[in-house]
Amino acid sequence: MEKKSIGAGKIIYRYLVFLIAVAVLLLLVIIPAFLLGNKITGLLAIGVFAVYAIAAVIFLIITNKRLSKHLTDFVRDYALIENRMIEQYPVPYAIADRDGRIILYNERFSKFYDPTTEGICDIFKEVNERDIFFEGDETDISVVYDKRNYRLHLSKLSLEGVFTSGKIARIPDDHKYILALYMIDETEIINMMHKLNDSRAVVCSVRIDDYEEMLDRVDEINRSIVSALIDKEISSYFGQVGGLVRKLDRNMFFVVFERRYLAGMQRNKFDILDNIRSIDTENDFPVTVSIGIGVGEEYTKSQEYAKNALDLALGRGGDQVVVKEGERVYFYGGKVKSVEKNTRVKARMTALALRDILRSHERVVIMGHKTADTDCFGASIGMYKAAQALGRKAYIVLNELDNSVQPILEDFLDHTDYGEKVFVPVEKAPQYVDSKTVLVIVDVNRPQIFECPELVDKAKTIIMIDHHLQSGDRIDNVALSYVEPSASSASEMITELLQYITGDLKLSKLEAEALYAGILIDTDSFTKNTGVKTFEAAALLRKSGVDISRIHDMFSDSLETYKLKAQAFETVEMFEPGFALAVSPSEGTDNPTVLAAQVANQLLGLSSVRASFVLVKTGNKVSISARSKSDVNVQIIMERMGGGGHSNLAGAQLAGSTIEEAAKKVKQTVRKMIEDGILESPAE
Repeated sequence: MEKKSIGAGKIIYRYLVFLIAVAVLLLLVIIPAFLLGNKITGLLAIGVFAVYAIAAVIFLIITNKRLSKHLTDFVRDYALIENRMIEQYPVPYAIADRDGRIILYNERFSKFYDPTTEGICDIFKEVNERDIFFEGDETDISVVYDKRNYRLHLSKLSLEGVFTSGKIARIPDDHKYILALYMIDETEIINMMHKLNDSRAVVCSVRIDDYEEMLDRVDEINRSIVSALIDKEISSYFGQVGGLVRKLDRNMFFVVFERRYLAGMQRNKFDILDNIRSIDTENDFPVTVSIGIGVGEEYTKSQEYAKNALDLALGRGGDQVVVKEGERVYFYGGKVKSVEKNTRVKARMTALALRDILRSHERVVIMGHKTADTDCFGASIGMYKAAQALGRKAYIVLNELDNSVQPILEDFLDHTDYGEKVFVPVEKAPQYVDSKTVLVIVDVNRPQIFECPELVDKAKTIIMIDHHLQSGDRIDNVALSYVEPSASSASEMITELLQYITGDLKLSKLEAEALYAGILIDTDSFTKNTGVKTFEAAALLRKSGVDISRIHDMFSDSLETYKLKAQAFETVEMFEPGFALAVSPSEGTDNPTVLAAQVANQLLGLSSVRASFVLVKTGNKVSISARSKSDVNVQIIMERMGGGGHSNLAGAQLAGSTIEEAAKKVKQTVRKMIEDGILESPAE
């Protein structure tokens, strides 16, 4: 049982109680003796009591002096012992007031404390006032002093009950504590953690892009030489950092190396990409590799991250390195434009898988990106047709539309097979999604700009079809992903898939025109991002009765639009060799962003322009339309500004920005990427 300490005041109090009790007993004896006895006896009794009282007082005075002296000596000795204990405390220790001003400290703390400084915030730059006025009874702060790492432990010591004086006891509530702080040196621990982290294994998956097609374009004599050169570059690059390289297949490598070497690779922008690209195949088909690097807490997690990173690199067109570390994703490379694959094997296999998934579900819900454009709308119509051909109920989620889509949409709303029974508003879309529904996402792969992101969480089965480069923001529960950056548009991709869905699928004229319009707009009337498959898809749609003149008239400029474009052209400035910047007017047009995109497209018609950026103010944000020729990847430029898109067609939106601020940011971003070697700048 814990013993209670007895204070000096209580000791004196007990003496007083004893003496008074004895005095009371004497009085109880004296009074009866005085009343019942004679006067002489009474007077003697009173004399005895008086002598006792005088002796008691003298005793109290002497005892109080001695007790006070002993208590004073004890307090002094205790203070000396306490100071000695503080001095000999094995860690730097100090006492500070509630504002962080140092009051008392030991010898070990003196190397941190300069008497000219006022408090903790002055000693340690990592500590601010918010850290001093912390919630709770204690807190830890990591600080660095003289190149060593310390954990600064702060704890509150209550002052309540310490002072007994009435005046001192009435201190404000927020002043009723002082701070005790301890300095714990964690330098060695942190160094060991860094060493452990640096020695952690990083898993890397390397894949040679379009390997079979590349070798087919190399003459038979040089095939083995080219293949050997690729293997040598990969083995040499990772071998110089002590990496373990294993070839899994003709075009696949598995690599493991220590994390300490990853930072150097990142600083050098993974120059293996340039080394591989420089291999001469004696044809125009470039040799490129895609690399996925995973950094996780466990080997299995690192391998999973590496696989996801490689999928992301391939989805972005290859010729790049993607590093995935937890939720963080970093991109390097991507200079070479995606090469169109002439083989139709992938499209046919995707179509067969798509058919099987659609048949195994009762309902199909189709969703694109916010403010659907002609390509998004055309792709949605194509997917609706595929579901209908397989006997499945299908719905298209629509909310806000690009004004250019409105004429086409009106034709569908008037058609008996479409109308409100097909087009579903966003607020009603969730009620159409359940365990028997497959969600098809077209023309977008970034969750932030899905038409109705809520559907992704509700759907058990998801299909994604897109032609944009994949970003780091992706959804994981995708049953079928068909992302082809070399395609001109999502409408082209779905037109190709429709050939293999069923043998007797026939498009109506209206449906074919929606798909054709999507291809037409995204290729700027078949002048950009086109390949063999683009024209084959257009030819297939023409057979379904597309009225080309009607489509072109639908998207032709009015006189007012022509004048607005002329205003935009007057603002054009060249800020880097081959890079043009312009500002498009926001007044006088129903859709400023479409006008800006058209201006950006037309700027590429100038021989000196490699890439164009057109800004337009819409509400409290600035929209950027970026377009480029084949040697500039505007998608990676827009990614750095929070946007994305295709390698030659991209965009971004800067909320709360002015035109001047947005223009400055575009210029700074492009210049920084040129300085880092991510973008090439030809001589003037």
